[in-house]
Amino acid sequence: MELTDENDVRLRRVIGGRALVSRAWIMRHTGAGRSTVARWYALRHEQPPERRHPDRVMTVDRVDYYDQEAVERFWAAHQEGVGTGRLGVSGRKSGAGHGEARGGRPVSQERVEAVEIALGELRRAGGYERGLAARLARAHGGGAWMWERAVTDARATYAAELGADSEAQRPASQPE
Repeated sequence: MELTDENDVRLRRVIGGRALVSRAWIMRHTGAGRSTVARWYALRHEQPPERRHPDRVMTVDRVDYYDQEAVERFWAAHQEGVGTGRLGVSGRKSGAGHGEARGGRPVSQERVEAVEIALGELRRAGGYERGLAARLARAHGGGAWMWERAVTDARATYAAELGADSEAQRPASQPE
């Protein structure tokens, strides 16, 4: 019998030869936080059947238990489907970034498209203009915060492009 440090909740029970595990066990097994495990369960019906969190088997003293084999299959499918198998236990890259090469979570296709739109506007205008994020939010929909992040990323890309162009246009240094 394995007990957690909190509330003496049993991590795992064997009933009728069937191993049952608690959410605390799932958290230890996957490295995911409490809210992530709760979200997997709450949104399970929105996932394809092969990546769906298993249903609760039983509740004992207000602790839900799930079939251990089903949880392990779910976790393997989740890692495969989301691509977390190569990233570590919890599926997060190390680093403080937000999906760029420096680390963080994967960038959504929506974000990639927003950055491309913002980059196109920067190129068209010849640089940043105040209020660009708000104009893009009105024109394309979405939250202002999303467009602010997209404009920030696009400005960095635009600045790098300008830096690369200016490097290419500089004459080679002459030997003295």
